Formats: sequence, structure tokens, C-alpha cells
Amino acid sequence: MIPTSPTTPASTQYHFLIIGYGNELRGDDAVGLRVAKALTDWRLPSVKALAVHQLAPELVADIAKADYVIFVYACGKSCAPNVQIDPIVISKPSSPLYKAPVLTYNCEPSTLLALTHALYGRHPQAWLLQIPTESFDLGGSLSDTAHQGIDRALRTIEQFFTTYLRSQRCIKLA
Repeated sequence: MIPTSPTTPASTQYHFLIIGYGNELRGDDAVGLRVAKALTDWRLPSVKALAVHQLAPELVADIAKADYVIFVYACGKSCAPNVQIDPIVISKPSSPLYKAPVLTYNCEPSTLLALTHALYGRHPQAWLLQIPTESFDLGGSLSDTAHQGIDRALRTIEQFFTTYLRSQRCIKLA
């Protein structure tokens, strides 16, 4: 349930949230989940990683606690052969381009950010990291493209932490 008067206690905030989403039963669609699980193993103190099957409104409370968020998912062949990381921009309620967030399951990242802004009066800076993939067969294993994409995505995130967050003095990498 979403609180009616949201507050974000400083003690529960983290600088960075990684949300990997997809379906482990659909072959390469699991890449976002795999990246989030790998990042959990890094055990960085001010980084939280979530592996979820779909983007849903319940994630807004976690998003509100973050300064930065990266959404990670499988983009199929549309972004092949490279991992892509692009900023997500949402329009504010005062903008003529603003569209009120639609509360459904399987939301878009921009919808969750708009909802976060509507409920908490702010939203974190956000990026969409897309991993090239090949196959979404039911019960299929990860393709070589997906394995390579996961490795590239983790290196991209590590480089992102190194260049972006270290300059902000948010986290320390081992």
C-alpha cells in the first residue's frame, strides 16, 4: 500500500538503486534480474539492487529513497550489439507535456518516476540500461549475446559508479 503522507527518513535512504526486471522463465529476458542479483553480491553500502519480474507502483517507496536509479532490462535486438545507458526524463506537472501517471502493473520507468514525484515531491535522477538479447523462448537458457550483455552491463555500471558517483563521494569501490 502506498502511504497517504509519504516521508523518507534519512536513515533508510541510499544513494543508488538498481532495478533489474524481467522473467527468468523466458530465456534472455532474465538479464535485468541477473544484473541486479550480481550487484547485490558486490555489497556496496549505499547501493541497493532489486530483482523484480515487472515494474509496479509498489517500487515507488524504494525509488523515493534513492538519489539515483538505474533500470536494467532486456531490449532484444533493437539495441544490439551494445549495452546502452540513457537518461530518463519525465515531464513535471507544470509542463504542457505532462501526462498524469497511469497506475497499472508493468509500468514504464518514466511512469514510476512521475508517480514518485507526484507522491514525494521529488524523484531521483534516472537512467535506463538496455542489454542486447536474442531469445525469449519459454524455459530457454541465456544466449551468448545475453551473457556478454550482462558482463558489459556490470562493467558499465561499475564505470558509472567510478566516474559519476565517486566524483559525488557517495560510495567507495573496493
